[in-house]
Amino acid sequence: MNAIYTVIENGQEHFFSSKTAGGYSYPFLAYGSAKKMANALNESGFMGKVSASEMFPLMKADEHFPENVRGEKLFFPVPESVFCDRETEMSFNDFTPFKITLDFDERTIGFVFNQNCPDLPRSKINIFIGDKDAANFVDGIPCTIKDLESSYQIEVTAHILERPVFTIRIVSDTTCETGSALLPLDYRNQKELAKELETDDLDKCEIILIDAYGPEFKVPQLEKQPFSKLNKLAEELNRLRLDCGDNAFNSFVIANKIAPFRDADSALEAVESLRKNCALQETQGMNMRM
Repeated sequence: MNAIYTVIENGQEHFFSSKTAGGYSYPFLAYGSAKKMANALNESGFMGKVSASEMFPLMKADEHFPENVRGEKLFFPVPESVFCDRETEMSFNDFTPFKITLDFDERTIGFVFNQNCPDLPRSKINIFIGDKDAANFVDGIPCTIKDLESSYQIEVTAHILERPVFTIRIVSDTTCETGSALLPLDYRNQKELAKELETDDLDKCEIILIDAYGPEFKVPQLEKQPFSKLNKLAEELNRLRLDCGDNAFNSFVIANKIAPFRDADSALEAVESLRKNCALQETQGMNMRM
């Protein structure tokens, strides 16, 4: 399966794309193989000091992969901007089922599953690479999620990949450049957008068009809001949807119809009110069941 990888080592991030190393066990094989290759080269002293992250462009599919891809390169370095584009596309298509983070500093492996792929779980999983229990897996033995639950210190949290709330057109404050973005936009993608618009502050730029995902949500009053407030609203709406479900998001849309929000601040107040109502209903439901 397709996957995008972030490899973290010595505080540096390296970005890769893979056509075959998506899945549950392959990231563990990659983690272990890269570490073993780097250790072997460092022990020989032939190439000086090398890092595990440098091994990824050299790795090829072995017997643990389907026969039709054996011998092919597994990882292809990509610029951060390309990685960010692929990451954003996970919100609205199923081309990249997995986003995987291999952190050699913290010794963890993280998965984010694309919610647009119906056969994948909708969870974010962080797995600690222990000295003892993980040894067999990182030495090259394929594993399953069931194996992981008993063999790793595993943290599983409900996580639905953020769906876009707004799409915007934004004009630079320094050049004639115009850009577009799906909100919410994470920090890395914000940096890329600022670079594209040649600005040091996206709040200095003018948002000339905003469309909401969902035809019933009309928000012309938000077009003159600063980027940061609009992005914050998109983040909170996604969190509301994640914590309280789509019904809570629909209630937000209905509230805007009844009394249109004046600005992003009043919209954020409505989100907080809905969140409190959701928490209250959950508490009342627990009391009734008791």
